[in-house]
Amino acid sequence: MRVFHREEHLDTELNIVPIIDCFVMLICFLLFTAAFTQLVFLEAKMTSNTAAAAQKSRSELDQFRLVITFEEQGLRLSTTGSAAKKVNILVPMTGGNYDFKTLHGHLINLKAEHPERYSADIEFKMVNKQQSAVDYEKITSAIDAARHLSDEEYSVLRVAQKKVNKLELKDSEKEKVVPEEMDKLAKSLLGNQVSANADQKLLFPDVALVGLD
Repeated sequence: MRVFHREEHLDTELNIVPIIDCFVMLICFLLFTAAFTQLVFLEAKMTSNTAAAAQKSRSELDQFRLVITFEEQGLRLSTTGSAAKKVNILVPMTGGNYDFKTLHGHLINLKAEHPERYSADIEFKMVNKQQSAVDYEKITSAIDAARHLSDEEYSVLRVAQKKVNKLELKDSEKEKVVPEEMDKLAKSLLGNQVSANADQKLLFPDVALVGLD
């Protein structure tokens, strides 16, 4: 007896709805990322003179390199290079927290010593090998401490610079007390050709993160 097998042709249709959903979500993610990146770029925008000074400073790390290192005991501020005033300062922890205010004060003094330098490296070392998460809030605080003066500090700096140039002060400016370190910074910035033409509010705006995995 001969058995015949009838071939059946099944009509199949590829369901591409899931892959379309994936692409739609991916497009939304890319648009959000692009907008976020642009926002960061705008906040970090520098004048042309400042950008040129920062680029030159970054290309001369063999002469001056500033490194801020997160350590278990605190924040270490160090400099290397042929033109650098050798600095190796540990800013200890206060109450279990990093002391960014004291770090900022040291950076103001360092800027007064090297007004033409605009670059800094922030190094983050895991003190606990089991630690997998990076505390970006602390890194952001370090960047803010290194990158610029506060609005109040900048206001005091402008008063100090007016006094150096023997310009008339407003009544509100006469009441401001100019600390010694801010007076030193004002004279240093005005006395250097590079920094005199750059943004006076910025300290070390060209910041690079080192050691982040």
